[in-house]
Amino acid sequence: MKKVMATTISLCALTAFNVGASQYRSNQCDINLNGEIRFAEKTLTVKTKADDEVKITDSYLVYLNAEKLLLSPEETTWIKHYYDSVEQSIPQAMTVAAEGMKIANYAVSEVLREFLGAESKVASQLEIKLDDLYGKLKDHVYQNPNSLTFDSAKLENELGIGPNFENEVDLIVSDVMENAMGEFLVQMGTSMLNGEGSMASFEQRMKKMSKDIETKVESQTKNIEQEAKKLCEMLTTIDDSESKVQTIKGLGNVDIVTKNKNA
Repeated sequence: MKKVMATTISLCALTAFNVGASQYRSNQCDINLNGEIRFAEKTLTVKTKADDEVKITDSYLVYLNAEKLLLSPEETTWIKHYYDSVEQSIPQAMTVAAEGMKIANYAVSEVLREFLGAESKVASQLEIKLDDLYGKLKDHVYQNPNSLTFDSAKLENELGIGPNFENEVDLIVSDVMENAMGEFLVQMGTSMLNGEGSMASFEQRMKKMSKDIETKVESQTKNIEQEAKKLCEMLTTIDDSESKVQTIKGLGNVDIVTKNKNA
């Protein structure tokens, strides 16, 4: 049961999904996101591992460490494709995040509450954590009504969505499951004292619930798999665009998105 819940909650990580040095992975995708990327007020800012800062405006002007670059028409086309690809990927990442939250909340409402009861404090706490995380992410991305916002450094520092996000998810899951088992054992003890159940009956109940979780959650994952595939395709397009951007003099260090060769 813990493994299934961990898998479900981990779907919430698929947005910035592993911004920083961590990785976004699925069966269709193996992408590394490195360095820092910020999209705000229609300006794309990339900070590379070499500590270069590249700014691209919505009119496709490029500044390297505050110095404007002179580009050929062909180079401007490459920059346009890169900028547009990043901008288009942000709402898709939010779509994947929304689907992940929906599945996690489904697991809580349809499964965890069924297992622990409608008044379960553990289920309520988990719902609050999930809603709070998604609410903060949504507020971040849509804070400006005229332009999308995506700041990898801010997401990591303020929301904890960064290189250690998977570890943080594991801690949340472990805490939830520990508390859930505590609630369950109290319920089991109370029922047994009242002559309403036995250890064998509770074991059967746990086995059945574990199977129910897998069945119900897996039936909800088809849509997120499709949306995650779209996001992967967008990230692949960004990687392809970056390859051309890197050929522009001074921009060889722009390598934020990298698709592994075996993906």
